Order: sequence, then structure tokens, then C-alpha cells
Amino acid sequence: AELRESNTRLLQWQSVAQQLESENKSLRNLTGLVPEPSATFVTARVVADTGGAFAQSILITAGQTSGVRKGQVVLAGEGLVGRVMQAGQLSARVLLITDINSRIPVLVGEAGNRAILVGDNGLRPRLLFLGNKTAAAPGDKVVTSGDAEAFPPGLPIGQVARMDEGAVEV
Repeated sequence: AELRESNTRLLQWQSVAQQLESENKSLRNLTGLVPEPSATFVTARVVADTGGAFAQSILITAGQTSGVRKGQVVLAGEGLVGRVMQAGQLSARVLLITDINSRIPVLVGEAGNRAILVGDNGLRPRLLFLGNKTAAAPGDKVVTSGDAEAFPPGLPIGQVARMDEGAVEV
């Protein structure tokens, strides 16, 4: 009896979903919406961590033969890791967001306050140019803003970890 009831509910939801899909399709046609290209991905392993006092980068096991190109975004399960700086045939070098050369336009918290995420070769990058220091609080989510087309908008980076003497760490 429970299975029949559950099946009936699922069939009702399926009907609603089909109606919404049809409506969505017709609205897209009416507005002439050009769909965004679908994201593709390549899975790779980190085989070397060349981080040190002066650089924060990693070497991964995917290169040009896998479709990896300079400038592509590198993500892990938790969020943004960095950007491909060099791509060989079978491997690539990734500049990490913690590197001192890394600058990423971001949005902070629910209000979407704009800032720049800056690496300092430490474990936690910092937020600069955050208009109002009270605009961020520990636990606030930090995502890419898409400004300057440096990174696609909305990629998760992390959260505000600590606020110390005017410095905001992510």
C-alpha cells in the first residue's frame, strides 16, 4: 500500500516536471536564449607539490592529450584550487589560489560584497579591498564574482575563517 501511494506521488511529480520542462522550453524559444556551453572536466591526480617559500603550485597527471589547456580552472571537491599555468602533453602545472601571484575577484557572504582574494604563500589567502570590514563574518561563503572574466561566476572558494586586525582570512 505504501509503495502504491509513493508511486502515485512520484507519477504526479513526474507530470509536474514534464509540464515545467515544456514551459521552460517554450520560454527559451520565445526569448531566443543562447544556451551556455556545457562544462567539461578532466580528472587528474596531484603527483608533485612544488610549493615552497616563493611559489605555490602543483603538478597534475593530465595534459594536452586530455584536453587540458593553459588558463583553465582547477577544482577539487571543496572548491577552487587554482588555474593551469603550463600544460605539457601528459602533465600540467597549476598555480594555487594561495600563491602570492594569485588575485581573484570574489563575492563575500549573502550580500555579495566584492573583494579581491589574494594569496600570500600561506595556508589561507586573504581578502583585500573589502569595502567595509564588517561586511564579512566568520563562516561567510566566498565565491568567484566573474569580474574581468578571470574565472566563471559562482565557483565556490571557501569561507571566511578568521578576521584579525583588519585582515580577513579565507
